[in-house]
Amino acid sequence: MSTTVETTLVPRQTLDDIARLAQEFAASGCGAPPTQGSPSDADSREAYAAYGKAGLIGMHWPVRFGGRGFDSAVTFAVEEKMGYQWLPMSSYLLSVKTIGNALLQYATEQMCAEFIPRIASGELIFCQGFSEPEAGTDLGSLRTVARRDGDRYIVNGHKIWTSSAEYADWVYLAVRTGSTESRHRGLSVFLVDMNTPGIHVDVHRTLGGGTIGELTLTDVAVPADQVVGEIDGGWTILMGTLDYERVTSEKVGVMLRLLDEIDPLVVDSRGRQTLDRIRGDAHIAREHGRRATERLAAGVDASAESSMAKLSIAVLMQELAAVAVELVGPRALIESGPGAVVDGKLAAFGRAAVATTIAGGVSDIQRKNISRRRIGSWS
Repeated sequence: MSTTVETTLVPRQTLDDIARLAQEFAASGCGAPPTQGSPSDADSREAYAAYGKAGLIGMHWPVRFGGRGFDSAVTFAVEEKMGYQWLPMSSYLLSVKTIGNALLQYATEQMCAEFIPRIASGELIFCQGFSEPEAGTDLGSLRTVARRDGDRYIVNGHKIWTSSAEYADWVYLAVRTGSTESRHRGLSVFLVDMNTPGIHVDVHRTLGGGTIGELTLTDVAVPADQVVGEIDGGWTILMGTLDYERVTSEKVGVMLRLLDEIDPLVVDSRGRQTLDRIRGDAHIAREHGRRATERLAAGVDASAESSMAKLSIAVLMQELAAVAVELVGPRALIESGPGAVVDGKLAAFGRAAVATTIAGGVSDIQRKNISRRRIGSWS
């Protein structure tokens, strides 16, 4: 049974264009090789530039900033279809879905005019400098410090888990501008040129096949006007940015692609029932993501909804990875060669799925966030 992206809120002609473009990209060699893991982990500057040239970046963004002015549902469908076609998306997910959207919400008109059109064109790639060795889940513990020095800030610190750092032109950087005791009240967000002296990038391979960067920041001079929002007002911006990050419609596309590919390989009724149930759960995960997207577009709190979207697809990816081995057998683990399932994509998916309940916010934190926001307790 073939599965398509959600169509009820997206014009048929637009959706057909999206599908055609995504298929053309995959056929032209822009598809992510399984050795790079799942599409969320894979990266390609050439593919990112091609997305911009084709008008697939920021389709719901204002026309004055290089977008196309569509409804956010169109972008949601774009991202799902890109995942389905197994296109490399790491730079896109950071620069567009997460940081670009956050800039439109929190940055000044002048800052948006400077950066958003260059993101939309596929010219500019961002990475995200949040996590640190002593501050991952608890961002209020950030130790990277920015101290005022005239018309600039001098930044010193260390960032880890920085995807696309080796490709990025700029980093969306969380720093402490207040005292250590100020916790979340003393945080700020800066845009920092990655070519600024004092920034050193180390790149590490992940189990999933992608890469993560480690940033060392030594006396990095950042113009004071590169702050997003207000000094010491970064906590709200960080939390809002994470809401955008957690809506992962591309992962729904990846799930549906693998379900379509695995389906003909499973002949027993119990196995097919299992796949049908997982397919239904993938559609539920899509609805969580769509609801979060609608709330974000409306400018209302979407923290619980984005956590629901993130949690539902993360748990489901791990379930499919385990079920696939049971149903398909050891071939599900073969990465290349004649025995590989879906050209090794299933094995790549299995590796990437291991970290889905950790990366981008551990599942326990998502559950607590949902409880606090929608139930009113931490239990």
